[in-house]
Amino acid sequence: MLLWLLIGSGCHESAATDACVESGLTWESFGVGFTATYCRSCHSAATPDRRGAPAGIDFDTEADVRGFADSIRRTVLDEGSMPIGGGVQPLDLARLDDWLACTQ
Repeated sequence: MLLWLLIGSGCHESAATDACVESGLTWESFGVGFTATYCRSCHSAATPDRRGAPAGIDFDTEADVRGFADSIRRTVLDEGSMPIGGGVQPLDLARLDDWLACTQ
């Protein structure tokens, strides 16, 4: 039974990984552009006028985004409170949802 659970969980993880690979959504192909367009004008360590964004909540690297993935999901996808003023295109929201699922 334990062997079956281990094998089964590996298959599930593999299926998720396969879906992520098939989507083509990576930091390089999606994350960099998304964060540059919608996030880093406030959420970057190099941004002098953060417009109220708390220090340390930066999305300059893939590791930064991974560290805040749950908060990004909540504020952008669930609440729609970020970015301030909205403006994220529906296709970009769908891609963000898929990409965040693949970052975890």
